[in-house]
Amino acid sequence: MISRIGELRRAVGGMTGAFARYAGWRGVRAGLLVAAGAVLDGAGLLLLVPIIGVVVEGGSGRISTALREVGLTTPVQQLAALILAFVLLSALRAVTLYTRDMAIGRLQTGFIESERNRAMQALARASWSQVVGLRHARVTNLITTEIQRLSSASYFMVQGVVLGAMLVIQAGIAFALAPGLAAVAIVLLGIGGLVFLATQDRTREIGSRLVGAGQAMMANAAGFLSGLKTAAAQNAQASFVAEFETIQREIRGNQLEFQRRQARGRLIFAIVSSLLGAGVVLVGFGWMQVSPAILITLVLVFGRMSGPAMQLYQAGQQFVFALPSFEAVRAMEAEFRRGADPHGNPVEPPAGPILLAAATYRHPGGRGVGDATLALDPGSFVGVAGPSGAGKTTLIDLIVGLLTPQSGEVRVGGVALEGDYRPGWGTRIAYVSQEGFLFHDSIRRNLTWATPQASDAEIAAALDLAGATEIVARLEQGLETVVGERGTLMSGGERQRIGLARALLRKPRLLVLDEAANAIDAPAEAALLTRLKALDPRPTILMISHREESLAWCDRVIRVEDGKVLG
Repeated sequence: MISRIGELRRAVGGMTGAFARYAGWRGVRAGLLVAAGAVLDGAGLLLLVPIIGVVVEGGSGRISTALREVGLTTPVQQLAALILAFVLLSALRAVTLYTRDMAIGRLQTGFIESERNRAMQALARASWSQVVGLRHARVTNLITTEIQRLSSASYFMVQGVVLGAMLVIQAGIAFALAPGLAAVAIVLLGIGGLVFLATQDRTREIGSRLVGAGQAMMANAAGFLSGLKTAAAQNAQASFVAEFETIQREIRGNQLEFQRRQARGRLIFAIVSSLLGAGVVLVGFGWMQVSPAILITLVLVFGRMSGPAMQLYQAGQQFVFALPSFEAVRAMEAEFRRGADPHGNPVEPPAGPILLAAATYRHPGGRGVGDATLALDPGSFVGVAGPSGAGKTTLIDLIVGLLTPQSGEVRVGGVALEGDYRPGWGTRIAYVSQEGFLFHDSIRRNLTWATPQASDAEIAAALDLAGATEIVARLEQGLETVVGERGTLMSGGERQRIGLARALLRKPRLLVLDEAANAIDAPAEAALLTRLKALDPRPTILMISHREESLAWCDRVIRVEDGKVLG
């Protein structure tokens, strides 16, 4: 129990600390507005004492005496003055609360934006060896669903601060009016707060289970969408649906358990607050002989306190329930940052050959390449061949800088491919995969993804080189045609040509074609390779292919077999 409370305390401290660091001086300003709102709210309550005193007792208190000294002698005059002061105070309070809520709203939304950006930056800086092992559904779940729950957590955290400030001021007013009664009530509230803290580890556990179930649901949905065609062809959709329904039941069970805890808390709180209110009236009137004006005001104060106290209890539960989302997002960031590539100021390597000197990289399980020694001259057209799993992709990943050799080195233009040279080298590489990756947008946006400054003439030239001019010309909307999710509205060969045109727009020093024309028929591929080979100046071209007729166009062919680079 003690260890779990300690974990909860550290988690709460982690999130509140992160929010405070983001807020900075803006948080101080928001805090002052929170305090001002609470003070004005308390001042409004205090004004009720003389107002009720004038109505009930005819104006016999100290404030009534002071009002008579300034010429307000009748109860009606005094009541009018006090009500005017109350209205002006209420207006000032309303303006303060509006300013407070806007300041808090900007902090909350900015904090969530900051957390989402942190997560994406951590992902962008993660090493390629980490990225290839990622479950995409996990990342998608964290930067969407869990960060949205984190938004709720930040809202309830801020709401708790506001409600806490209100309760402090109201408790101070109650203590000023009747110290004995207020002390008893405050002690009881403190005991309730300790009981709350001691029982919230279960709430956090429910929230953690919900995070895990959400990731499982996202993974199921992503797997179903990715394998939808295969599942439909084999009539195997039912297994996905059954798994999805199981996860949904788990999520529903966790949510119902949390709602049950909330409802039970509301029930207990309502009973206790009713007993407390009745006790205040009985003890104050029958034993302590509190004046009617003070007693009525005290009842109003405790009534006003019961609402914020209940809301504070509920906000605290909601905060603890959503806290695992913050922990999950920060855990992902920490995981990425541990293996992050240092990104300083990208520096392009000098012109010159690409050299591998005894470069070795072995994946878990032993696959990869070992002692690869290779020289690629600028402008050379080099084929890469070998059976599946032999290490071709690992070799390419070493050359482009996605992987760092575990031993040996990679040099470009005479400098080791490390430090600022790695991202600098990446700016001069174009990579075309066999999937011909396109995203759900227009052809123009897909082409200019990495080169937004490209002119129409440059786009036209790249399309012509890739043999895609006719593809775009026959579309009714031309370059503005939307290609669908992952380019599904185009054929495999069309996607590959658009992907190649995008790569050529970069004017790269190194062009990597990873089975990038396997969906194009042999005569069309021959024409494409003819145009690529005739480029002047020509980038260094690395082409992975299983077609011998394609490899025949290369200046030389490197073969990779069982992790060994030959040729």
